[in-house]
Amino acid sequence: MKFKRAVCTVILCAFTLCGCKNTEPLPSEVVISDSGTDEEEIKPFPAETCGVMIEKAVEKAVSLSPATTEIICELGFESRLAAVSKYCDYPENLTAVTVGSTENPDIDAIIALQPDAVFTLSKLSERDIYRLEHEGIAVLTPKTPESMEDYYNMYKEIASAFYGRETTGTDKSALKAVETAQNARLALENAAAEVQLESFVYVTEKLTTAGKGTFADAVLGLSGENLCSEGGYAAAETCGEGIPKYIIADDKLTNAKIKTDKTLAKMINGGAEVLYVTSSFLERPTARTAEVFRQISEQLSY
Repeated sequence: MKFKRAVCTVILCAFTLCGCKNTEPLPSEVVISDSGTDEEEIKPFPAETCGVMIEKAVEKAVSLSPATTEIICELGFESRLAAVSKYCDYPENLTAVTVGSTENPDIDAIIALQPDAVFTLSKLSERDIYRLEHEGIAVLTPKTPESMEDYYNMYKEIASAFYGRETTGTDKSALKAVETAQNARLALENAAAEVQLESFVYVTEKLTTAGKGTFADAVLGLSGENLCSEGGYAAAETCGEGIPKYIIADDKLTNAKIKTDKTLAKMINGGAEVLYVTSSFLERPTARTAEVFRQISEQLSY
């Protein structure tokens, strides 16, 4: 067992009186271990996650984003969820209470639950953050993924709030988190490999198109070229004059609605085929995102 032994001033004086000729300063703290090394044991906490330093593992959590809720459950920490957003509808058997949403969180209810941390993909207002942090509740906002690497790292970032820093190569919690992240990414890439989109544009319910730096671009870009090179979400006219092979559209839309946009209508008239997907799979970066390619594959097989 390792322990620390402080070297007091009296001992320092004793060395001086004995005429010790070693003039190098002695350490203020000596670490002794039964392994015969002077390396201090690495502990999982305190640890930094989502840009926040936390002192101990999150035992009670609140999740205000459907994506973070799903990932926490995927990682095996569902039992630690004390409350979730009213939009968190998966897994279907969640027993946690609801406390509003990221846009309108019930801060009083959250504080009353006394969680260790609140997870959200969308940043809370400065006022809400202040109130929560003042009560000792960490506000953890993972980076919304813009690439497959971000997608993989988001899993690890959320998981680290529960297990801290990996201390050994056999740390079971850390290994499970890494495995879960790897499996989610692999499932998505394998599903994408079954579909050949060639070229595409992705259209949201508001008839905006997803450009570079969006999760939709990163996901659909695994199996085709996005003709919308503008960053973020923008009007379809920013996609230029090219005609994509496919228009991937939010399944709340219809062909008639899509054609109300002149640029999109031109794409359809030019031969672009419209395929519909459940937008939440792209809005929530979780293992279920791979379902997008299953939906596309089913439509292409008709």
